[in-house]
Amino acid sequence: MRTLLASVLVIALNAGSVGAADETYTIKLYESKKGDKSATEKSEGAKVVLFIDTADMNDKDDAVIDSRESYTEEILEKKAGDSRATKLLRKYTVAEKTVKGETTKAVFAGKSVLIEDKGDAYQFSVDGKVLEERDAPELYKSFKKNNRPNPREFIPKEAVKIGADWKVPAAESAKMFKALNDDRMKIDVEKSTIEGKLVKAYKRGGAQLGVIELTITVAVTEIDLNGQSFKTTADSKVVLKGTLDTCIDGTIDFEESKAETTIDITAELPDSGSLTLQSTITNAVKVNALKK
Repeated sequence: MRTLLASVLVIALNAGSVGAADETYTIKLYESKKGDKSATEKSEGAKVVLFIDTADMNDKDDAVIDSRESYTEEILEKKAGDSRATKLLRKYTVAEKTVKGETTKAVFAGKSVLIEDKGDAYQFSVDGKVLEERDAPELYKSFKKNNRPNPREFIPKEAVKIGADWKVPAAESAKMFKALNDDRMKIDVEKSTIEGKLVKAYKRGGAQLGVIELTITVAVTEIDLNGQSFKTTADSKVVLKGTLDTCIDGTIDFEESKAETTIDITAELPDSGSLTLQSTITNAVKVNALKK
């Protein structure tokens, strides 16, 4: 997903007409292609709190983590119909993370990163030298092949009205949630849901744009901490609520988004204690096409 912030003047000049509530819209997202160039700005803030309560210990640990990225991207190779390019070039001007007040820059900050699909996984290189996962963990995480569902799977195939809700069919959402299962967190795919709503439609420069709300609820059944697995309580979950302002007729590459993810997970410990993980994560992303 990706976020919004434009001045009142720009909105007044460019927003154009707003769609009527009784109109219907068949949502079609922009499909990137070879030669596309874009500029992206990302920010993320997270507050994490861990409580451990046992007969021998009553402890609390917390951390505040912020990260920022700014880069341009050019798609060098991409197969039609695929959700992700097989070869692309990113030029990073900013790539940094701040943990408990201490800021560190990524090894690729201020550099160009060549990203290539090597079959089983993506490879990242700077000036011909391959980046190891320890040097670029966030890049490796974001390009894991099972870590990014196709956003088109969130969108209904039928036309929708402004204000109308939809729910991703269980069979489709189950496939996405199964892909998100990993060694650190197990998910109950049957109890996890994805819901959306078209809240606004408007024209800008001849393109049909719209604002979409998404709510993703993930039921967590098990977590792994330091190599040890713990069963969670029935109400443990992760909830993402996001707003996406984007082109909905597939004609231009434009997205601005914001999202908030809340994590509330409690696990029972074998020594009659409990462990609670609570976190709030906010994301903002802005993507605009660049002239070729």
